[in-house]
Amino acid sequence: MPANHRKAAIAIIALGTAAISMTACSSTHANKYSSANQKDAAFEHANRAPSAIFPQTYAGYSGRSGMTTSPQFKMYGELPNADAGSHSASLPYEAVENINQISFTSIGADFDPICSRNAKHIYFASTQHKPTADIYVKNIDGTSIVQLTTDPAHDINPALSPDGSKLAFASNRAGSWDVYVMSTDGGQAIQITNDSAHELHPTWSPDGNQLAYCRMGEMSDRWEIWTTRFDRPAVKKFVTFGLFPEWHPSQNKLVFQRSRERADRFFSVWTIDLDDANGGSGATTELISSPVAAVINPAWSADGNWVAFSTVFNPPAVDSAEKPEFADIWIMKADGSARANLTGGWFVNVMPCWSASNEVFFISDRTGYDNIWSVATNEAFFAAGSATNADSEIVNVPGTN
Repeated sequence: MPANHRKAAIAIIALGTAAISMTACSSTHANKYSSANQKDAAFEHANRAPSAIFPQTYAGYSGRSGMTTSPQFKMYGELPNADAGSHSASLPYEAVENINQISFTSIGADFDPICSRNAKHIYFASTQHKPTADIYVKNIDGTSIVQLTTDPAHDINPALSPDGSKLAFASNRAGSWDVYVMSTDGGQAIQITNDSAHELHPTWSPDGNQLAYCRMGEMSDRWEIWTTRFDRPAVKKFVTFGLFPEWHPSQNKLVFQRSRERADRFFSVWTIDLDDANGGSGATTELISSPVAAVINPAWSADGNWVAFSTVFNPPAVDSAEKPEFADIWIMKADGSARANLTGGWFVNVMPCWSASNEVFFISDRTGYDNIWSVATNEAFFAAGSATNADSEIVNVPGTN
């Protein structure tokens, strides 16, 4: 991978939703953020209104076809659903039931949410106080926030240990992106990776003894997934190629995204079995893909029976300044069957995570700023229960049109 392409990929991943167009496409392509200096410019862009995703809100916007309908689409290449229920062009919100706003920044962006096991706290990264990102925590039902990191560099991708005592995260405080671990109460961070390659997006094994993360391979020039032991970080093992791994809550298995190596190069969602305690790789399975959408940000439910993910429909070219028109949150069973959508409006909804009560938290720009929102899944579970993997029709959750 050329050096400027690698820098672009690092910058885009660090930006979270502020650069979803690159996240949706292959990291081996360049986009307009093609240098380290442009990374800072992109963060500055994310810090001003209107949204970093949309140049304007969709109030009064009638869509490409002139319809004021929810832009739901069929997952396997059909056109957007022209029969979807009416969506009022005078309202900037889709009519989703049981949706709640969790964070309320009006400058910068909140992103990378992760929910505590007791469903009382949400950890996330944010640029709401300065151009570089820090890690924060807040009560889900409160408004006050606690800042856990204060380094001048970027701190992103928080991952909560199974016992809730430690946070792994990624930071470029030492120059390249590396994985660090600290107490959930804050304090000194321990550096886990320290080579010249870039390592991002850590995730904990169910027993809390290992970490998986993605790494920009210096020899392969591709994003790779590696594992290491928390108590022996010098012991590392290559698993597979891919991005954004998340460890199953009770099994030795990872879910992750990987781009195609031909044609549109959109991401799809995969799982891989780790066949031994040291992170060796076993069977690799593609759960879902689409010819018209990038499928990104997979996340296990607390019981491991479901996977949430985001779909970016018809993402713009990576060398284009155009932003995606929308992205939606979906859930599916862990075997890739029984899909249902949780959102269905003119917004970019990405980065889902689950609580123990099966509430899904995600990032959305529906207020003009990237904030954390949540949505209940009861109706989606009911709708998905009647769907099969062979169904090409979208499963419309009541109240999402």
